[in-house]
Amino acid sequence: MEKLLTTMEQAIWGWPLLSLLLGTGVYLLLRLRFFPIRRLPAAMKLVFRSNGRCASGVSAFGALCTSLSATIGTGNMVGVATALSLGGPGALFWMELSAFTGLALKYAEGLLAVAYRRRTAEGKWAGGPFAYISLGLGRRYRPLAKAFSFFGAMAGLCGVGTFVQIGSITACLTALLSESTHRLWIVQLPWGSEIPVSGILAGLVMSCLAFHFLFGGIRRISRFSARIVPSMCGLYLLCCVWILLRCRAQLPAAICSVFACVRDPASFGAGFLGSVMAGVSRGIFSNEAGLGTAPIAAASAEGTAPVEQGLISMTAIVFDTFLICTLTGLVILVTGSSGAGVGATMLAFAKGLPLPGLLEKGIVFLLLSMFAFTTVIGWSCYGTACLDDLTGGSARLRRAYLTVYALTVALAPFCSTRGIWTAANICNGLMAVPNVIALLLLSGRITEMTRSFLDFHK
Repeated sequence: MEKLLTTMEQAIWGWPLLSLLLGTGVYLLLRLRFFPIRRLPAAMKLVFRSNGRCASGVSAFGALCTSLSATIGTGNMVGVATALSLGGPGALFWMELSAFTGLALKYAEGLLAVAYRRRTAEGKWAGGPFAYISLGLGRRYRPLAKAFSFFGAMAGLCGVGTFVQIGSITACLTALLSESTHRLWIVQLPWGSEIPVSGILAGLVMSCLAFHFLFGGIRRISRFSARIVPSMCGLYLLCCVWILLRCRAQLPAAICSVFACVRDPASFGAGFLGSVMAGVSRGIFSNEAGLGTAPIAAASAEGTAPVEQGLISMTAIVFDTFLICTLTGLVILVTGSSGAGVGATMLAFAKGLPLPGLLEKGIVFLLLSMFAFTTVIGWSCYGTACLDDLTGGSARLRRAYLTVYALTVALAPFCSTRGIWTAANICNGLMAVPNVIALLLLSGRITEMTRSFLDFHK
């Protein structure tokens, strides 16, 4: 099964899809005359200006935090380490470069989400790629919208939202207990894998907590995200900055190694394919630019114009990639940690933080758990929104989906870590195709609305 999934992943996440995502981002940047980059400072001001209560629904800040709760997950801690192991330090450069094109993609998604959203029977705003495909492109493109909704519902249930997050927590616990002699803490599975009992308990705890938030809807999730996301990001950034200050002597060499693929033509030619593929694919997995997930959260925001929401949505790239992913990569490089996955990140924190015993690894586990849980509940919003589009908003099917979703969280520790990451990449790629096609077809409308906004605010 893993070989089959790997073959599918390589076919989907090859140069055609990466070229489509990067090419669309560059195309939008050019058509918008680099508007997303030029207005980045103004976008950051809008984020903090929108940080207020919204009695009637979800605030723009809450919608952003809901999006960040889903994007800032194990991909930031585990995915960056994997990218560096596959593509070398240069992968971090390509991750950052692709993020600039991601600004245009996120901006376009947020703009269209608000421009083509609609009120539900409960009086709430709802929308996303399935809405702007159907309403913006017409009925003949409805199959494209249905394809996105199907792959989105499956991605939440069988990929990024459940298995990847809990699988990473289980891997972290396995690493914590790897040096322990208490074999009673380890469960031997029939197919040869080993998982700690604490990993099984973690899945059960996450599943129970998820039940509380999943059935509260996007309003409850957005309010929780607005409280927890800034705190967990601040704690993680503080730890990273602390490590970089302690290892500041190695920082110049680490930065030079990142840009070596550009500075040295020979190195550029030798490591080009591996670095680009690893950096771009892991960068997109982390910030989800072009996948079509962020518009689902953006559409729920109250009191924002399409262009303003587009600007707010694109700031997720700043927090996710430019800050968290960059600092994670530099921490791994300055500490000289090797390997892929959560082990490399744990080793980096163990070397960099001046804390006794297993406390450093415990901090990584705490942060990873927080990141994973917010991603679990954030992706539940995406999955249910896609399901509602497929089923016409059936409340019974939504409850069934959320119940299975929570149960999947409990079962995730028993699955192969490699297999679930591969399955998640496949689901992400299948979601991205219909969304990016829609962005290209609606690029004229995006440009028109942006120019109207600029003319009005002259």
